[in-house]
Amino acid sequence: MPYKDFQVNEILTAADVNDYLMDQSVMTFADSTARDAAITSPTEGMFCFLKDTDGVEYYTGSSWVPFTSGGGGGGFETNFLLMGA
Repeated sequence: MPYKDFQVNEILTAADVNDYLMDQSVMTFADSTARDAAITSPTEGMFCFLKDTDGVEYYTGSSWVPFTSGGGGGGFETNFLLMGA
């Protein structure tokens, strides 16, 4: 789902909330058990933060894996700031 720039007086539909806000956010959970109970059908590319491990994970399309920064450029914190989070 691409980025959307909401306009003043634009009607916010349920589909917009689900596609642009919920599916494109970093949700916080106590642990992976809580995450799996809340997100029963994850979408490839989703991110989550787990409080028990203080770690960020993303969904590959088949499983949740730890997010690590690698290679050129800043680490996780820098990349999130650049994305506007």
